[in-house]
Amino acid sequence: MFHRFTLKNGIQVVSEPMENRRTVAMGVFVKVGSRNETKADNGISHLMEHMLFKGTTHHTAKEIADITARMGDDMNAFTSKECTALYGMTITENLREMAMLMGEMLTHSVFDAKELAKEKRVVMDEIDMYEDSAEDLVHELLQKRIWRDSALGFQISGNKSVVRGFHKAQLEAFHREHYFAENLLISVAGGYDEEKLLGWLAEAFSGMRKRAGGPQIVADSIKAGMGSALALEPYHKQYKTKQETAGGKSVDSPEYYRSFATADKDIEQLHMNLAFPALKVGDERRFAYSVFNSAFGGSNNSWLFQKIREDAGLAYSVYSYSSAYERAGLFHIDITMQPALGVPVLEKVIGVARDFACIGLKEEELAMHKQQVRTELIMNSESPKNRMDANAKYALAGTPLYTVEEKLAKIDAITCEDIRMLAREIMDLSQCSMCVVGDKSCMDLRGIKKKWEQLCN
Repeated sequence: MFHRFTLKNGIQVVSEPMENRRTVAMGVFVKVGSRNETKADNGISHLMEHMLFKGTTHHTAKEIADITARMGDDMNAFTSKECTALYGMTITENLREMAMLMGEMLTHSVFDAKELAKEKRVVMDEIDMYEDSAEDLVHELLQKRIWRDSALGFQISGNKSVVRGFHKAQLEAFHREHYFAENLLISVAGGYDEEKLLGWLAEAFSGMRKRAGGPQIVADSIKAGMGSALALEPYHKQYKTKQETAGGKSVDSPEYYRSFATADKDIEQLHMNLAFPALKVGDERRFAYSVFNSAFGGSNNSWLFQKIREDAGLAYSVYSYSSAYERAGLFHIDITMQPALGVPVLEKVIGVARDFACIGLKEEELAMHKQQVRTELIMNSESPKNRMDANAKYALAGTPLYTVEEKLAKIDAITCEDIRMLAREIMDLSQCSMCVVGDKSCMDLRGIKKKWEQLCN
């Protein structure tokens, strides 16, 4: 059962106690990521995440590392395009200590200049690592082109020239602007006493300031089935793109640009990534979307894998996946192959996409992939960390939360027609964007681009 609570300073808490567990997962999610940045400060959210571990007014970086090791050494952080998160998992008896440490790191980090200089070098090495990875590069470059007028296309880690110039005062100002109580969500799942948890969180995060002039929030708790209320008040810098209306309010939506991108890289294989406009986070069709992805390219018995890798032997790796955001989404197809096979592989992928959208699934195929998605859902639900993360994801987006039983019922109700309609909507080939990364001297780039251009005809 889910509950939502609001601490006195406005921090919202989503709690899901799980019976017979001796472990607990906790995450603190700050609604700020690379999409909230500008070209002048791209990468600052990610650098801020790194600096949370580099010392507070009470503990040095080494002392923080020692504490986390004592709790099981399972505390980490990440930055996405839309949030920054500090999370961890430990045994129930260590929950208070973990909460106190997270509260301290988020409210009392010192951003020491010497530590900052060292961490900037680490981040720049990380940027190099991503640029060296063709699989990462083909995805990032394509998203940059597709979201060209929006910060949604920014690389999360930023670029080296900007990161190199960050200084202590910038981080302090960024922290003041975005790290305040109403912009935080704490998600907890596992074995714990909820009353004690709330007391510990109130103590641990008492130093997190409220936004000046922000709304007063009345504490409440909401049971399962009322998940639509489990959402943070929207807070982020606006997209500088076209407007749409939602819930009677004018909000911004990034515009999708059909794009073709390339990068010349001295590697043995050709990496190809296709993308289509798709569902946002929290779209009610997301359960059908999971089954669609499993059947089309997200599993080893999918159409893509079987027809391109197993039957034709044309690619080393082929799979599909989604990138879903609060106001937009993409559906990707990723293929790794020999450079000379670029055109025939693209032709084959296009053919499989057309057939899937036209013919759809047979009843036995649908049953198999529904069972696969059901099994994955149940297995994931056994983990407090997975539940904590999923609850936060949808609460942050302002969308309903469902129990495992409610999710399974929605999966059971999916029909072949649901999948066919979704496939036709998403795999509109005239909207296909594409990126290829590899040695241009070994591939038929002109042929690949010509085939892509023909999709609009």
